[in-house]
Amino acid sequence: MSRTLFPARAWIGLGISVVFLALALRRVEWAEVWTSWSAAQAYLLLAGVFLLVAAWWVAAVRWKAILSPAPSLTVRDTFSFITIGYLANTILPLRLGDLARATLIGRQRNLGISRALGSMALERVMDIGALLAIVLALTALMEIPLNVRAGIATMAVGAGALLAMLLALAYNRARLAWVERMLARLLPASIAHRAVTLADRFCHGLTVLHRPARLLAVFFLSLGVWTVTALATWTWIRAFNLAVPWHAALFVLVVINLGSAIPSSPGYVGVYHFLAVLALSVWKVDHGPALAYAIGTHALNMLANVGLGALALSREGVSLRALREDEALNVAKAVEEEGP
Repeated sequence: MSRTLFPARAWIGLGISVVFLALALRRVEWAEVWTSWSAAQAYLLLAGVFLLVAAWWVAAVRWKAILSPAPSLTVRDTFSFITIGYLANTILPLRLGDLARATLIGRQRNLGISRALGSMALERVMDIGALLAIVLALTALMEIPLNVRAGIATMAVGAGALLAMLLALAYNRARLAWVERMLARLLPASIAHRAVTLADRFCHGLTVLHRPARLLAVFFLSLGVWTVTALATWTWIRAFNLAVPWHAALFVLVVINLGSAIPSSPGYVGVYHFLAVLALSVWKVDHGPALAYAIGTHALNMLANVGLGALALSREGVSLRALREDEALNVAKAVEEEGP
């Protein structure tokens, strides 16, 4: 990672967060926010946290299924590295959590970082597929705003392109030797060999694409991840006594995750708050209660990320300082260290 670009990109994300936070906080009556916090039902807030963690556990089961066969890998392992990734996203700029968990699981469990990255690319496709299924269900329950439909369409196109690339890699491994010979005509032989070797390792994370039954199971697990997350969202909506229909939880979830592509500061500050308030405004929820929900649920998310992520770091024997070092997240360098 370039040390000169890192600060610039981090400052851009911070600036975007400040803008979105200002939009979320404008014309707010803090007395209404405080009243909503005071009236929030603590047991439902806690139940929402447990449901959120349960969704992470389902995601861990899914990741293990994608990485299979890996006899030495347990669901507890994948859960630990997922929470470490969330911790990294919370405390580090540029949302480096995915790169952190790929690097760490690749090294700590001898899976290979390229293989971990391949499996995580497939995770993203499955997540988008599950979100698209949720949107299709929502169309029968409400009118989806035009800007949300446009965002979903853009996401679907991106997911389709990524899936096509993954399928091309997964089903053409036998041709990699031919690709290497072609590259060797344009590049030094050592570089051509290195590129093809990394592509081959990346494909190891896509073996589930050759097993339709397991791939279908992975997709249903993805639906499970988002269903349990939606239940957590609905539980928190009930905790704040917001007068919205049950499917509002699905809509809030979709809108917030559509905004995940927006650069921001660590922890998704500002962008999360603005989008949560925006989504709830469809049902004419007052600004104060909507902002109370956004601030409260964001804080609960961050506490879960930091608490479980710190426990996972301790389990893996990785220090927070090591996680924050550029070199620990420099995937290009880490992949080079995987050997020939």
